[in-house]
Amino acid sequence: MKTEESEEYWNSVALEARNKEALRVKKWKRVARNWLAEYADKRANDFLFDVVENIIALNGSARVLDVGCGPGKWTRYFAGRGSRVTAIDVSSEMIVLAKESVFKEGLTNVDFHVMDISELSLPKNTYDLVNCVTVLQHILDDEKWKKAVKNMTSVTKKRGKILLFETAPDFVIKKRTPHMRLTSMKQYIKEFENAKTRLIYWRAADLSLPITFFGLKNYAASFNKRIYYFLAGKPPQFSVDFLSFLSRIATVLAEPIDYRFGQTPLGLLSFGRIMLFEKIA
Repeated sequence: MKTEESEEYWNSVALEARNKEALRVKKWKRVARNWLAEYADKRANDFLFDVVENIIALNGSARVLDVGCGPGKWTRYFAGRGSRVTAIDVSSEMIVLAKESVFKEGLTNVDFHVMDISELSLPKNTYDLVNCVTVLQHILDDEKWKKAVKNMTSVTKKRGKILLFETAPDFVIKKRTPHMRLTSMKQYIKEFENAKTRLIYWRAADLSLPITFFGLKNYAASFNKRIYYFLAGKPPQFSVDFLSFLSRIATVLAEPIDYRFGQTPLGLLSFGRIMLFEKIA
């Protein structure tokens, strides 16, 4: 996918995200959350938060590069902790959304740039942390993917960290989808090692309890898969509240067991991987 095509695609995703948020706010009293989508997102976020808080342990003056910042979720998080953040995205519409969300919270310690990570133009050896969440998997061209890895490491300080959350299974059968490149974890490690970094931590991020796939399969199918919410005409508010209540209960019951699956040999079955690299030269 060419840079222009990629920007057009992510601009359309940004507009969809804006419309989805407007729908969510407008129809909130008639919305029952899809607990599977919400839970999966929360689980990945919790794992990433754990890495940032307990393994990286950034200080207040840290400089952070948020690659593919999207609507600004991680940008807000790092800026809110006092880090000086540079947020980049190939989509100008995503940058608009990110700016709005950051300024709404009164944060001023963020610089925004419409920029492709494979064509990065930022000073070398600058950042204590490069944050990259589900970005590299969308770079379809092999050379651009390798260049993105080199660019990320070049702007990282020595002993600085690069935090990834990407689709990176142990075995890859199908290498491409229309908007995703499937790369094995072994390939990620090799490419980052070539760029003078080393893997210091990883964990599985997308395992789920069997109840997710079997016990609640039909329940999950009742939701609109496109926007993760379901608006079945005008259901009685009590039924919406009840479904949402069941969602919260299911999450509470699943979390204590499910969160530990990725630290067992079952983690090898995971497609989503959190990887933390450290620049060594």
